[in-house]
Amino acid sequence: MKNRISILAVLLSVFVAGCTETTEVQPEAYVEPPYMDVSSEKLVFDADGGVASVVVATNLEAWEYACEGDWYTVTRQDDCTLVVSTQINGGPSTLTGTLTVSGCAGDQKLSAEISLAQRAERSIDLSAEGTANCYIAHTNQSYKFNATVKGNGKGDGRSEYIANYGVNISNIATVELLWESRNDGDKSMSREIIDGAPTYSGGYIAFSTGRSQGNAVIAAKDQAGVILWSWHIWVCDDEITSHDHSNGKEVVAQVMDRNLGALNNTPMDINNRGMFYQWGRKDPFMPSLSPYVELTIDDALNAPENNVTNYEVGNGTGEWVFDAKALPIDVVPGNIPHSIQNPMTYLQPCYSSYYTWYCMSDDPAACDSGLWDVDQKTIFDPCPVGYKVPGTDMWGIPSGNKSVKTGGAVEEYAEDGTAEQWSWNVLKQAGRVWKYTGDYYPMVGNVYYSSLNNTVHNYTSGEAFYWTAQHSTNSGDEENYRFTFNPNWGYYELGAPNFSAQIRCVKE
Repeated sequence: MKNRISILAVLLSVFVAGCTETTEVQPEAYVEPPYMDVSSEKLVFDADGGVASVVVATNLEAWEYACEGDWYTVTRQDDCTLVVSTQINGGPSTLTGTLTVSGCAGDQKLSAEISLAQRAERSIDLSAEGTANCYIAHTNQSYKFNATVKGNGKGDGRSEYIANYGVNISNIATVELLWESRNDGDKSMSREIIDGAPTYSGGYIAFSTGRSQGNAVIAAKDQAGVILWSWHIWVCDDEITSHDHSNGKEVVAQVMDRNLGALNNTPMDINNRGMFYQWGRKDPFMPSLSPYVELTIDDALNAPENNVTNYEVGNGTGEWVFDAKALPIDVVPGNIPHSIQNPMTYLQPCYSSYYTWYCMSDDPAACDSGLWDVDQKTIFDPCPVGYKVPGTDMWGIPSGNKSVKTGGAVEEYAEDGTAEQWSWNVLKQAGRVWKYTGDYYPMVGNVYYSSLNNTVHNYTSGEAFYWTAQHSTNSGDEENYRFTFNPNWGYYELGAPNFSAQIRCVKE
């Protein structure tokens, strides 16, 4: 023991002596480890052929590629992009192949593989009966749609967008999956909604669906990578139907049996949640992934634990942005081009005195956009082929621009959940039933970024918001009608277009 103490004493004296002179030790420079990755691990082509691009991300000085299979060609477009092209598959079976990208960092070899397939069967043309911003698809199928037309190719309200930008899409260089997701945000199954990367050929975008239901967005880009247009793919195996909708006075529409983007309309099932839309925009935002809870007016209707945001993108290349400001544009067509180029960006007003993402103008004519129309479907309408955003007096008949109360608190209802004076039945299972049709509407809340508490989703399980295309009749007022309800009341009222809401589409 004494010997050990002596040795420690000697070492300590050496250490102290060495510390009398201060020497600054510089940290070693960080050396990034070598990496290699590809933008898509799987490409699935239609039988008619197509073109797809794969971006190679690497810090290696040099890399190469090798092809297995002779039914496709590969061209290296620049330092980081491979363009894969195929011709018609006239055979009876699916063609398969592998594209391997590889490189070396000293003695270390890195590689990434892309699985290739070209189906023998022709894709189903989703645009055969008309074009739209949303297409309904089923799992495990092969589809295509006309990508040369913006929306339905018709009006743009009063925005003058068509006069400046037209309705045709040209100069498509690449197509990409921006995002795919299930309502529960499951990462593995969200990657099974779209099978492989979409492809482009002859004015058509082709894609295949996987084994999971959910929602996705596919975008067309120009040579500079700017988004020209994007489309919502609603993968749902249910047959989506419509039926008469009465406002209590008369049948005013044929309404869809669920929210736009929902997989069902089952109470308390998060798959009854549709997508969210800022008024006048065509591109969807995901609902919260939090499960439903049954709340009363005494509960906190906007608890953070009920509003967890779903940031999932699956195998998509995009990124969700919720705290961006709209551009300070005060002339038509306002922020429409900016919104089209950024379909995953929620646009907040750039000035606190405005409540719109569209146009920051004091000119009533400029603010009155008509991006969604009560009578005719526009190129910005988010509903699928044959459907549009609801029109006038759907869930109430306001007098002038006044809001109409359409639902009450629990104590105002009979035991069967109805009340003669109210159009909405009593709150039940995180939603209400419209008594004239028996249709259930869930309380999905809304999307609106709050810097105060840093939240994106609000009032999930606590309040409902549903848009219509009905505009305020006040000159210069940019607000539009929506119906909203919570455990204590229901209203058909005006809402600012910078907020978001669900949509229950109606037949054109």
